[in-house]
Amino acid sequence: MTIIKQNNLKWYQQIFAIIAGACLVGFMWRARGSHGFGAKWGMFAVTFVFVLFIYALYGRRQKMNYEMMPLCAVFAALTAGGWGTLNSQMDGYLSSSANFVGEETYRFIEISEYSGLAIMLLLGFGWLPLFAICFSSLFSKKKYEFKDFLIYVGVYYITVIISNFTISHLILDVINPEAVEACAEGLRDAGHNISPMKAFITELGSAAWAKKIPFCRNYFTSVKVISSAVGAITSILTVAIVIKDKFTAVVAFFINLACAIAITVADIPLILDSDRGFFAGIKTPAFITGYEWSTWEFFTGFILGLLVMLIIAFLPKQYTDAEELFTYTPLLKNKRFSIIYNGILTMFFSFVVILARAFSFRFNEFTVDNEVFEIVLTLVLSTALFYPVFRFVKKNILNSEFNKPINMTPQEFAIKLLPDYFLVVGLVYFLLGEFESTLFSINLLEILSVEGFIEKWNAGVLWLPILMLTSFIIFFILFKIIFRKKREK
Repeated sequence: MTIIKQNNLKWYQQIFAIIAGACLVGFMWRARGSHGFGAKWGMFAVTFVFVLFIYALYGRRQKMNYEMMPLCAVFAALTAGGWGTLNSQMDGYLSSSANFVGEETYRFIEISEYSGLAIMLLLGFGWLPLFAICFSSLFSKKKYEFKDFLIYVGVYYITVIISNFTISHLILDVINPEAVEACAEGLRDAGHNISPMKAFITELGSAAWAKKIPFCRNYFTSVKVISSAVGAITSILTVAIVIKDKFTAVVAFFINLACAIAITVADIPLILDSDRGFFAGIKTPAFITGYEWSTWEFFTGFILGLLVMLIIAFLPKQYTDAEELFTYTPLLKNKRFSIIYNGILTMFFSFVVILARAFSFRFNEFTVDNEVFEIVLTLVLSTALFYPVFRFVKKNILNSEFNKPINMTPQEFAIKLLPDYFLVVGLVYFLLGEFESTLFSINLLEILSVEGFIEKWNAGVLWLPILMLTSFIIFFILFKIIFRKKREK
């Protein structure tokens, strides 16, 4: 592997990097929505792969050590929440998501599409707040210690808890009073003569409890979404004022804003075909029908990756160019703690558990389809690989003056491992799982002719596989071009 000596990207390499980042995050976010990658596990995978890409491009900087790779991804997984019934509110309707007594179908009420817009923007802004700060700090010149991480993480969670029981209810009443009144009606119908706010406080925001009561799930989820957005703002202010790192605070704000825009704009396919809202009367294209949710997932990641790459591209060069006097500086000075942290989190969890779980869960769908089997196979694969991985990391750290778990710089490691990691994710996604969600769902003989291709395209069979395969291939092509151009002979 040829070593890259500097980060200074030429203008065309920067453009390629922006497009590659968009394709990478778009693919990973859609993969996150499939079995095996989902929920917080999937959010870890999305952001970990993206951080690897950033390290490959800009990794010759003091702040970019091994420990920060999984830390960014863990912070992303921690704050990933739920959608509830928020996704469809920009169409001007709100679903009860539970039946009223004596009714056999969900009830829908009319709300302002601007209420739906507001809640989606808040959802996105509060989706990755801790990741945004941790990730932004990679480019900052401010030296962070563990206490600094504890400060802004602590402020975030304290703010979220306080907001959950106070101000978030008032904010929701302002932006969507119809939702509050509908929840109150649902509570009365279920025999609970209390206000939505008191119900939330009494049940500690339990989603399982709220799902059983008309309009209550939406209320509980909305409150949590607002609280996370408030927490994002207070944690950013803490970084700026208490930790005194205005650079990280500003960049984190724009990353949160980018996530808000991405989640909201990508939501459009889900709100078409409505007779109200921003896109009243506009029909969902036939080739997307059936894949609206997957399309939203892909474009959420694609737009987010695009915007974050643009944010980085427009940073002053002093924050992105290679540091001339670069020497590897670990976050952890204690070798014993470094062995445990890097052995378990940086290498074993990130590279073994995440991929083993995805493989096992999708292989299970492809074969025996037994929930116990997928868990057992994950444990078997992870256990078999734990000792050799941990021993490898331990050996490197003990023999290294700089506590490196791998005998190369993080940038060299990212350049070498990212394509392999992403390839494994792609193979698991494309080749394993339920028949309809893999490339096996496409009969090549039926699409070789123009008529056959048009028929399958209009039937909605080809849209998602082609979208994912195209982004997958484009990333590899651009990655090859970017780093071929930067190599030294």
